[in-house]
Amino acid sequence: MEWIMTFLSWLFSWFWRRRTPEAAPAAAPDAAPAPAGRAAATHVPRGLQHHWLVDEGVAHWNAQRKAEAFRPDFAGYDFVAQAKDTRLWGQPADLGGGARVILADVDFMGAKLARAVLAGADLRRAQLQGAELTGADLAGANLEGADLTDCDLREAVLEGADLSRTRLVRANLAGAKLEGANLAWADISHMAGDAALQGANLFGVRRG
Repeated sequence: MEWIMTFLSWLFSWFWRRRTPEAAPAAAPDAAPAPAGRAAATHVPRGLQHHWLVDEGVAHWNAQRKAEAFRPDFAGYDFVAQAKDTRLWGQPADLGGGARVILADVDFMGAKLARAVLAGADLRRAQLQGAELTGADLAGANLEGADLTDCDLREAVLEGADLSRTRLVRANLAGAKLEGANLAWADISHMAGDAALQGANLFGVRRG
C-alpha cells in the first residue's frame, strides 16, 4: 500500500504543476532615468560651442541652449586675447550684446574675462574657480549657486546681482560694486575686499 500512496502523491503533484503556469522571469530593470527636471547632457565639442557664442552671437547661442542639453565649456578660454578676431571687437568683450545670455552650468574655470560684459547673464551654478573677472560688468547677473573660489573680481560691477549660495572662498572683491547684490547664504570665507559688501544682502553668509 505504501508504494501506491507514494505513486498517487507524485501523480497529483505532477498534475498540479501542469495546471499552474510558471511565473514569467523578471524583466531586466530599465536604465536609470535622468534626474527630474534635468535632461541628460549631450556632448558638444568645445570648438563648436565657441563658434556658437563668439562668432554667431547670443541669439544663436541661446537657441542652441534651448534645443540641446549640453554643458557649456570655456575652461581656460582667453576671451581678452580672442576678442580682436571675433564679433566681440576687442575689449571689453561684450558677450551679451544687450541680451540675456544663457550660461547656466558653464565651465569658466581659469577663463580670462577681464572687463567682459555679462550684465544680466544667467550664470547659475557656473564654475568660475580661478577665473579673471577684473572690471567685469555682472550687474543684475544671476550667479545663484556658482563657485567663484579664488576668482579675481577686483573692480567688478555686481550691483543687483544674485550671488546667493555662491562660494566666494578666497575671492578678491577689492573695489567691486555690490550695491543691492544678494549674497544670502554665500560662503565668503577668507574673501578679500570686505568693504565692497556694504549695501549687499548678507543674510546667512558664512565667513569661515
